[in-house]
Parts: sequence; structure tokens; C-alpha cells
Amino acid sequence: MLRIGIIGAGMMGRAHQRAVAAYGARVVAVHDVRLDAAQKMAGEVGADTATDDLHAFFGRELDGVVITTPPPVRLDPVRMACERGVHLMVEKPPALTLAEGRGCLEHIERAGVIAAVGFQLRYAPLYERLKALLAGQTVHLVRTVCTIDYYLRFGMSPWFLQNPISGGPIAEQAIHLLDCVRFLLGNPKPVQAHALAVKNMAFDRTEFDAENAVQMTYELDNGVFGTHMNHCGTEKFSFDLDMVGPHLRLQANVTANRIAGYLNGQSVDEPAPAANSLGLDKTGAWLRAIETGDRALVRSDFADSLNTLALIEAAVRSRGTGRFVRVETREADE
Repeated sequence: MLRIGIIGAGMMGRAHQRAVAAYGARVVAVHDVRLDAAQKMAGEVGADTATDDLHAFFGRELDGVVITTPPPVRLDPVRMACERGVHLMVEKPPALTLAEGRGCLEHIERAGVIAAVGFQLRYAPLYERLKALLAGQTVHLVRTVCTIDYYLRFGMSPWFLQNPISGGPIAEQAIHLLDCVRFLLGNPKPVQAHALAVKNMAFDRTEFDAENAVQMTYELDNGVFGTHMNHCGTEKFSFDLDMVGPHLRLQANVTANRIAGYLNGQSVDEPAPAANSLGLDKTGAWLRAIETGDRALVRSDFADSLNTLALIEAAVRSRGTGRFVRVETREADE
């Protein structure tokens, strides 16, 4: 039975713990800067190590570690895991900055560990089916939309709406759909990005500086142009995606969980399959890869995730400048 440690005992840590248990592996160690949170989760799952000290955490024999900390907390736990040959699942974004992400990747490649990033949309049956429909087709334009209710109900972790910690809605929310677009199109690399962003609601909540409204435009190196609209002060959640080409327009809607539109003159209107072809979610695919050594099971490896992070970083740097920011090839490739 695989022995897994979790760093970060919050909402995402608990989601991964449930996925680890569903797979048949065991959480044996929990770390959190709040010792009481680590102890609570460890007690619930029967883990024999609960600590707020990374050295004590990594003193436990582990096969894999899940990192669900805020984005600025990546380099030290990644380094410590790699020094011990422990495989990694890192929640998105892979790091707060591309520079730190490249630092993490150096440790990962030197250690040769299997390192996945928590982009669950790559494992969603809806998007796997859309990818199959797009095979061999020409796509010119893509549009994505994300809406969520953070600035209305404030039910999220507070740091989600604090730019220095989360990176703002582009890094905390939009990143899922932007990475999904890359997955659907065969992982093209970003060329440039532009973003308009404003916080024009919840003026009394001065502890939050993340923008609620974002409009983004970007270019990928396969010639596809994309737009993304993001609003985190809207009543209902949505992840919408729309692909357009000479002989297709296909819309994938998470709420309806179906694909609609047309393809090569034929109407398309079908629900998502019940399961993906792996029969595994992001955590399960990573765990199976550890067991079997089959790295192809991981659709969201850390090295490729830095290309999505490069797109995010260019868009974030564009805010307030009124100009496109180009992504340096070496930044996306390293």
C-alpha cells in the first residue's frame, strides 16, 4: 500500500485525502502550519504523523507527497521531497512565479521523481471527449469563461482574493481553463497575452485586492487565438469553453456536462461520458504512475505545466499596462 503524505490540511488537502483513500493508498503523514489542523486530519484518517515541521514530516517514510499549500510555498517542500526521492503531486498553480517553478523543476529532474500538477480538467470525461472530437480538425479561435461567487459570499479561503499570495483570479481561477485549452490542442506553448482587470465591487473589503473582473486575450504557438472572461463575483459557477474552426463550433459546458454545436456539417449534442478512458482522476493517475512507473498516465506533468504558468505570468504582467506581454521562448521551454 502506497504511503502518502499531505502538506496542507485545508479544503484541497482533504479532497486529495479522499482520492488517496478511494484509490486504496494510505495517508500516513499530515503537515500544516496550523498544528491543530494537521492533527485533526491525521486523527480522522489514522495517520501516525501530524506536524507543523517539514523536517519531522519528511522523517516519515513516504512514497509520495501531495502539496496543497498556497502558491508561494512550493520550493522548500519540493526540494525536500526530491532529496528523498519522493514522488510529487503539486496543486495548481505549480508555483507563484515562473522563476520559482523552474527552480522546482531543477530539483524534480535531478531526482527523477514523478511530479504531477493538479489540473483535474485534463482527466474530466467531458474534455477527453471534446479532445477526441477535435482530433485532426483545424481550430482558429477559442473562448473560455469562468464565473464564481467569491466576492458575493466570501466562502473561500481568504488568500484566494489576495494577489500577493494567490496571484489573483488569472492564476487562481482562469488557469484551469487556460491549461485545458492547451490540453485539448496538443499542448501548444504560449506566445503572448494581454489582460484587462479591475476590482469594482466589495469596496468595503479592503483586505482583498484581487480583481473580480478580467478580460484576457492570448496567442498560442500553433496559431490559435484565445479569449478568456473571468468574474469572481457572480452568483453561479460556470466553466464554459467554445472552439471555432472552418468546419466546427463546439461548446463544452461543465454545468450541463455536455458538448453541443456542429462538426463537419453534422450537429453535435451529446452528454459527457460517465468516466474517462483511464478510469482514474488526477490523484489516482499519479498514484498508478508511482505503482507502475508509467509516466504517460500523468496528463499534467510539472515540466509541461510551466508552459501554462508562462501564459499566466504574461497575462498577470500585462494588467494595467494596456499592452501585450510576450512570453520568452526560453522561459516557456525551461
